[in-house]
Amino acid sequence: MTTLTTEFNIRTDDNGTPGTIINSPLNTGDSFFLEVLMGDIRDDAVGITSSNIAISFDSNQLQNINNSFDPASLSSPLLPSTFPLFRTGILDKNNGTISNLGAGSLPNIGLGSAIGVNQLDTFSLVHFQVIETESSTVTLNIDLGQTAFLDGTFASESPNQSQFSQLIEVTSSNPSPIPEPSVTIGLVLIGVLSFFRFVCIK
Repeated sequence: MTTLTTEFNIRTDDNGTPGTIINSPLNTGDSFFLEVLMGDIRDDAVGITSSNIAISFDSNQLQNINNSFDPASLSSPLLPSTFPLFRTGILDKNNGTISNLGAGSLPNIGLGSAIGVNQLDTFSLVHFQVIETESSTVTLNIDLGQTAFLDGTFASESPNQSQFSQLIEVTSSNPSPIPEPSVTIGLVLIGVLSFFRFVCIK
C-alpha cells in the first residue's frame, strides 16, 4: 500500500507569516494559519505530485482572510508553487467550506516538481480570523484518489487517515458582572425621597 503521511496544524500569525503551533486558546479578533503538511515517508520515497483537499469551518465563528483567495496564482500559499497544473479551489464563506482545493505537477516532462520526499512539506496554508467568542472545529478531508506519487501510484485508502480535525479554542469573554448597589447609596436615596415627600406634603 502507498502510504501518505499528513499533519494538520494551527499556527500563529506572525505579521502575515506562519509562526509556532498553537496550543492555547485564541481571543476574538486573533488571526491564525491552518497548515496542511504532506510527505512520502516510505523506504523508496519519490515524492507527491498531486493532491486535493476540502476544509469545512464554522462561518459564524471564523472567517477566511487570505489576501485574495486565488489558488490559480502560483504565488498563493493556498497550494504549492511547484504544482503549476490544474490549480483549483472554491471558497464559500457563507457555508464555511473550501472545496476542490488541489493542484499537480508532471516532473517527468519538466512541469513542476514533487514535494515531501522523506519529509513533510507544506501543501496548503489557509489564513483565518476568529470573529466570535465560541470555540469551533475545523475539518480537513484529503481526496486520496487524487493524491498521486511520482512513481505513478496513488494513496491507498488504508491504513491512511484521510480526515483530520482541529479544535479552534477561543477564550470565553464573560461580561463584567453588574455591581451590587451599595448600602450607603441606598440609604442616601431613601433619605432624598423622604425629603421630597415631606416637602410635597407641606
